[in-house]
Amino acid sequence: MARSVHRAKTVAFCLLFVIAAAVVLPQAAVAAPVLKEGMTGSSVKELQRRLSEWGYPVEVDGRFGPLTKAAVEKFQKERGLAVDGIVGAQTWRELEKSPALIHVVERGDSLYVLARRYGVSIADIMQANNLSNDVIVIGQKLTIPKKAAAAAASEGLAAAASSGQVYQVRPGDSASVIAKKFNTSVPALAEANRLSDPNRLRAGQKLIIPGWQANIPRLIWPVKGRISSPYGWRIHPVYKNRQFHGGIDIAVPVGTSVKAAAAGKVIESGWMDGFGYGVVIDHGQGVTTWYGHNSKLLVKVGDRVRQGQVIARSGNTGVSTGPHVDFRIKVNGETLNPVYWLP
Repeated sequence: MARSVHRAKTVAFCLLFVIAAAVVLPQAAVAAPVLKEGMTGSSVKELQRRLSEWGYPVEVDGRFGPLTKAAVEKFQKERGLAVDGIVGAQTWRELEKSPALIHVVERGDSLYVLARRYGVSIADIMQANNLSNDVIVIGQKLTIPKKAAAAAASEGLAAAASSGQVYQVRPGDSASVIAKKFNTSVPALAEANRLSDPNRLRAGQKLIIPGWQANIPRLIWPVKGRISSPYGWRIHPVYKNRQFHGGIDIAVPVGTSVKAAAAGKVIESGWMDGFGYGVVIDHGQGVTTWYGHNSKLLVKVGDRVRQGQVIARSGNTGVSTGPHVDFRIKVNGETLNPVYWLP
C-alpha cells in the first residue's frame, strides 16, 4: 500500500514537472527569440524599438534588413559583445537595460525646451519616442536618450540641420518627388537616411537631403519671447483641424518692435490674408524670412533693410488667437524649422 502511494506521488510530481516545463519553456523562448537578417514580425519590431531607444536610427517596420543588421552590429561592438549581427540572449540582455531617463511633460514644456534642458536634439527625442510631430501634452511620458547614446544617432541629422539639409515630409510626398525637388536620387536619399524602404515615408518624418546646401545668413531673433506654437504638425487653434505650421509663433505684447533677422530687400509688405499684416524679406540665393500678424508695418516693398532694423510692430491681425509674431524661413519656397537657425 505504501509502495502504491509512493508511486502515485512520484507520478504526480513528474506530471507537475512536465506541465511546468511545458508552460515555462515556451515563455522563455518567446521572451528572448534569436533574430537575424531576413526575419520579420513583432519580435523584430520590438528589437527595432529598443535600438531606437538606444539612439540607433532604424525604421520600426518589423523587417530585419541590412540597416537593422548594421545597427545590431554597431550596438554589439559598442557593448563589447561578439559582433555577428544576430540577436541572441546576450544581445537581448544588453538591449533590455535602460538607455535613457523618462520625463513627464509639464506645463510650459516643449520639445525645444526639453532638448535644451537635457543636451540632446529635438530629432533625438522625436526618434526615441516615435513622434511624427512636435506636439506633446501634459502628463505624457517621454524617453530622453542619454547624451552619449544619442550623439551617434543624431550626428548626421544635427550636422545636416546646421547646413540646411533637413526636410520634413509632408502628406503626398514620395521619395521620388523629394529627390526631384532637391536634385538628388532616391538611392542617395535612402542611403543618407538609412531607409530600409524609401517608398514608406510618413508625414512629419525628417530627412537628410544629401548634397543640398542652404546658404542661410547668420540670423538674429526678430523678437524675444516664448515659443507658443512650434514648427510642424499641430491642431490649428482656430480651424481645429490638423495642419502643418511652417514657422514658429513667438508670443509678445502688441506693439513690440519686430526686427529684421538678417539684411535684405523687402519683397512683400501689406495685408496677407490669414497671415495678417506681414513682411517678407529676400536675403538672396532663394532664402526669405517672413514676419506675420503685425499691427503696423514700417517698411515698404523695395526697401533695403539691415539686420536688426525695426520693420514692424507686433500685433494680433489675421487668423490669430493672441498677440504674437509668426516667424518663418523659406529656401526656394520650402519652409525650414527656424529653431535650427536662431542663436
